[in-house]
Amino acid sequence: MALNQFKSPEENPFNALSERELQIMFMITRGEKVPDISEQLMLSTKTINSYRYRMFEKLNVSNDVELTHLAIRHGMLNTEKL
Repeated sequence: MALNQFKSPEENPFNALSERELQIMFMITRGEKVPDISEQLMLSTKTINSYRYRMFEKLNVSNDVELTHLAIRHGMLNTEKL
């Protein structure tokens, strides 16, 4: 069962994200820090931050907390595990 099953594709702003952006979004919303994400994905912190800011722009949010709230509202996160 998909976490975002209750939203149609047209309504879900996360459909605008690339696979890598989604991967990083999930890591951020789990509370992982940029240096840790950078190490796990073998990318520079500058690259991770570039993905973050591109996501923020696409989703019209300005920080990790807003990103997490948006993900919860659109059923992208399992809130029982938060």
